[in-house]
Amino acid sequence: MAITKLNKKASMGTAVFSAVSLKLCCWGPLLLTSVVGISGSSVYFSWLIALKPYLLAIAFLSLGLAFYQVYKKKRVDDCGNCETDKPSFFKSKFYLWLVTAFVVTMTLVSYYPQIFHPTATKGIVATNNTHIQTVKLNVEGMVCSGCEENINHSVNKINGVTNVTTSLERGTSIVEFDTTKTNVDEIKKVIQSKGYLITNSRD
Repeated sequence: MAITKLNKKASMGTAVFSAVSLKLCCWGPLLLTSVVGISGSSVYFSWLIALKPYLLAIAFLSLGLAFYQVYKKKRVDDCGNCETDKPSFFKSKFYLWLVTAFVVTMTLVSYYPQIFHPTATKGIVATNNTHIQTVKLNVEGMVCSGCEENINHSVNKINGVTNVTTSLERGTSIVEFDTTKTNVDEIKKVIQSKGYLITNSRD
């Protein structure tokens, strides 16, 4: 019985750990940049992208094992009262479903980030086109489509930015902005604050 209880907890713990690790390539650089101040730290987490399919498999296999352990029919053993044992919260069916919801959410965030970062359309009307400038930034450290959405969402919140298109494949971010409201340095600062590295820029 003790081993069974431990396995339930271990299975759900493994599922949570694997699900969190799916986003470590995005959250790790953000934490290092904001807490430690290491700019461009995303390059240190790029190796995690190759592990994402395996982490996903481990998460759902662990969930499957946890469901089996929680829902399987219990047998009365020599102690004679095992079926009356009330499981703790962390080994309960309710907690298992909470873990399941968390793992599914983390999977969606990792593979379909656009769901959680919808593209915002700005209603900016340029009164003078001479103030509109487009800059192409070379960005290092992007490892998945979530990085594209992260940069687009963050840069798009800058006052004066009218359009932003980030490409993981090209390693670039093309930003159109009003020079009377913002500038290239401010845009670079926002991208670098997310853990990415700007190598150079071209107007």
